[in-house]
This record gives sequence, C-alpha cells and structure tokens, in this order.
Amino acid sequence: MTTTPPDDTADPIGWTAAMGLVRTAAALMAAWSLYVVARHYDVPMLLAIVAGLVYDGVAYVCLKLATDAVRDDRSAAAPILATLGMAGLSVYLNLVHARFTGGGRPAEVLYASPAIAFLLVSALSWAAERAACRGARGETPMRMPAYGFLGWTLAGSKAYRSLKTQAVAHVTSGASPTHPPVSSLPARTAEDVIAAEFAEIGPAAAVQRVADANPGADDTEIAQILAAYQVTVTPGQVALLLERAAVPTVRLDRVPQPPAGPTPAIGPRMRPNAAPNAPLVSGMTKADAIVAMAQHLGGLKTPAGPIAIALAQQGIATDTAYIRTALSRARRAEQKAAKKSEPAEQPSPDRFSGAGFYP
Repeated sequence: MTTTPPDDTADPIGWTAAMGLVRTAAALMAAWSLYVVARHYDVPMLLAIVAGLVYDGVAYVCLKLATDAVRDDRSAAAPILATLGMAGLSVYLNLVHARFTGGGRPAEVLYASPAIAFLLVSALSWAAERAACRGARGETPMRMPAYGFLGWTLAGSKAYRSLKTQAVAHVTSGASPTHPPVSSLPARTAEDVIAAEFAEIGPAAAVQRVADANPGADDTEIAQILAAYQVTVTPGQVALLLERAAVPTVRLDRVPQPPAGPTPAIGPRMRPNAAPNAPLVSGMTKADAIVAMAQHLGGLKTPAGPIAIALAQQGIATDTAYIRTALSRARRAEQKAAKKSEPAEQPSPDRFSGAGFYP
C-alpha cells in the first residue's frame, strides 16, 4: 500500500525517507503474507506474485482518489471506505500467515504491525491534506475549547452548554463558505417600515395619515409623498378621499300631483279586444273564469272554442279540453244543486191501511 504525502517544505527529504521506509515495510509484509496464503491454497507462484502487486496497486488508487476528492471539494467517503476495506484485508492475510507459521499471538502482532502502522500514517497524511485544502478554500473548522480536565469534570453540564452554543454560532455565523449564516436578512430602513404599514392599513388610511402629518400639502404633494412609500394614488383620488373634490349636487323639486279621482269602470274601450260587455275574469281562478265566460256567452253548453277566444283576449290561456272538463263539472254541480232545492215527494195513500179513503 502507498499514498501521496503532502508537500513538506521544511524537511522534504526526511518526509520522503520516512514514508518510503513505512511504505516498503508494509508492502513487503502484505506481499509476503498474500504470497504465502496463496501458495498454501495451491495458487501458482506467478499468480501469487501478481496478486500481491495488484493488492498494493488497488490500495494506492483508493488513497489517491480520496486525496483528489478532498482537493476538488468532493465527498471522499467512498474511497476512504475502500481503503479501510483493503487495510482490513491486509491485516487478515497477515493474521492467517501468522497462524500458518505457528508463532501464536506474537507472530500475529509482528505480521500485522506494518500494515496497521502504514494505514495510520496514511490517514494522518490524508487528514493533513484535507485540512490544507479546506484552509485554502477559506473554511474554518470548529475547535474544541480548552476547558481542561477539571473544567469538564467539575462543570460538565455548563461546559457542554457552552460548547453547544459555540457550535451553533459557528454554523450560523458564516465562518466558512460551506456554512453561510442562517439569518442574513438586511436591516430594514424607516422607509421600509412605513411602506409596510401603509400596505397593511390601505390607501385611504394612508392618505388621511399623510394629510394629517402635512397640513399645508396639496393633493399633488400628498400623492408624491405616498409614491415614495409605494402607495400609488392620483391627486384626484386624494381629493376624493379627503372630501375636497367638488361633488355636484342635484336638487329634486316635488311636482304637485292632481287629486285622485274615482277609478273609472273598465269598458269595451279600455279592452278593445275583449268581447262586448264581457265580465272581467282576470282575478278569478281558471275554472271560475271559464264558467263565468260561458254564462256570458250563452250558458254552460256554450262550445269551448268561443270561450277560449274570449279568455285569451283577457290574457288567460287555456285549451278547449280543459274548458269542456270545467263546463262538465259545472253542469254536474248545477244539477246536484237543483236536486237539493226540489221539495220532498209525498207518499201515496194506501187503500188498505185505511188512510185516505176512510176517515
């Protein structure tokens, strides 16, 4: 396994030598363990050697991708997870190799130490690279406050609340470009406050308030003042709202009415289309109007056609079938009334009862 160390201008030779030593030891140990395990499972020698080289190449690619992701301001989670997977595989192969040798726990620690050491050094190198790239972008990470052991022990709750307050302030203050401040609204001016109030109370109340604050201003000046506060009104509208406009008045003179005379009777001249001397049936029910018009035209046996025409001349529309039905009902009612008005029939004398012929 290998990595790309950050630039160290203070001691580039020492950094390169140290990383080269750790890289060589870890790579040789990983290659040796992988070769032994592969040969144990009857893998050909050449393939066992190639497997070790492929393993180191994959680990190098994963670390390189993580470093590039940090430099490009991208997420490095995927390459870091892949690197941890490769490191875990390397440690596992070292432990299997140690069991094959029969050395016990000391052999396991010996074989796994180079891979773990190189993983730690690579992680620290990558963290330094990440911090340098974040500093170049202007990002300022939050740092733990220096309360000390006694501070955290004796005032743990207060220290936690203070730490939380600092974290919230750091996130919402815009300390770095990736965390802009949450409340970055510009300060409202007096004009903004007055405009918002005028928008809430409406143009009529705004005109009255400006007129009260400027007694000597005319309608045009009041309209201009309101325009500065986003209230659009014309001078004519201002005059109407302040009741200054000349509103025309209308005078109504009462015209004397002539005294009411008697209502003239409705005659043929007032109903030129009606039948001569026809009764006024407009206020009656349709059945009563049919009967009244039939009586006028000759009785209840009058044909339905003339009755329909006479009723239509007075604005009553009906058909001949209904007229015949109404006349039939009227005739039956007339017959029943006539029967009720006849005197009761006297019983005939009975010659055998002794009544009538014999005293």
